[in-house]
Amino acid sequence: MFSIYSSAFNLTKGGFNYAAVKQFSDFVGEDGEVVIAVNTSEDDTADRLWKESESLKNIRLIFTDFSYEDPDLDGKIKNAALQETTNDFKIGLDLDEYIPLWQLPIWQSMAASLQWSALDGFFIPTVDLHGSEDKISTIKAKWYLHKAGLFRGTVNFAKNPDGTHDISKSDSCELIDKDGNLANAEFIMPRHNSFDESLALLESGNVPFVVHTGYLDLQRRIKLNKEFWEKQWSVEGGKPAYVAKDIKDLDKPTVSHKIRIR
Repeated sequence: MFSIYSSAFNLTKGGFNYAAVKQFSDFVGEDGEVVIAVNTSEDDTADRLWKESESLKNIRLIFTDFSYEDPDLDGKIKNAALQETTNDFKIGLDLDEYIPLWQLPIWQSMAASLQWSALDGFFIPTVDLHGSEDKISTIKAKWYLHKAGLFRGTVNFAKNPDGTHDISKSDSCELIDKDGNLANAEFIMPRHNSFDESLALLESGNVPFVVHTGYLDLQRRIKLNKEFWEKQWSVEGGKPAYVAKDIKDLDKPTVSHKIRIR
């Protein structure tokens, strides 16, 4: 039923957990697939991913060589993976994200409702773990689940004439149609819910969600920002970009939660 697609580059250097590949594989099961686009890296990313995936029959690696000076780098790698998927329903995940396995029936139900809808996809909640697994800082939403026939890239209204884009409007990874316009997607939780209302829904176990671990290890996050994201956001926007480079810059209010993240 599902194709999970993702992008990979400099994973060892960035301190990513290669076990995410197994988590993806377990979620889609025997009738699903995982497609990971591996861009040219400065470390052993390709070799490590190959070793992690060689025993998993539902994983395919494809190889790309997009330039790190390309403002649309991130989206182009994700799109390369997306275009190689074959199942009717697609789930775009980063390698610092996962879906708890117990959530599979909920996602199957959402896919079934999407099949007969005029929508292209759904905005699914994402839970940002912050500093520890029992603390979250924000609840956002991203277009994780969608139909075939779409692309990942920079949306038209964010593009600059010089090929860069407004990073306040695009991260180069929007879900877009063939003309570069946003896909027709709907939020599965009310957009104007308070944080407490959204948290209660997630704790109920009745709505799909994705767990984001990118801020679980704050020291690792600072290292990644300094070594990659500061330059990458500057390339995307065509001018110096701000990223948090000190641990105190990541300090934000967190709350304890009872969301079933495992």
